[in-house]
Amino acid sequence: MIAQQADKKYNFECDGLCGEVIYTEIKSFVQARNLSQVEGWEHRRSPSGGWLNYCPRCREESDPTAELAGLHFFKRSESD
Repeated sequence: MIAQQADKKYNFECDGLCGEVIYTEIKSFVQARNLSQVEGWEHRRSPSGGWLNYCPRCREESDPTAELAGLHFFKRSESD
């Protein structure tokens, strides 16, 4: 989820299972998105036309094929 705060700065919340948030401290959406990508975040188009934002950990664990079908399942690690 992308949120613009009252002070006009953008935050990105992970759409994975962790709920991590990156506080960009930037008022420009494009610059905030670029910063999140530099920090390892990935932004994917959802089947409904919106965007899904993943932190570096959830980006590795998510299953893009299932997301294309509208399902948001995550791969299980071998330790699970």
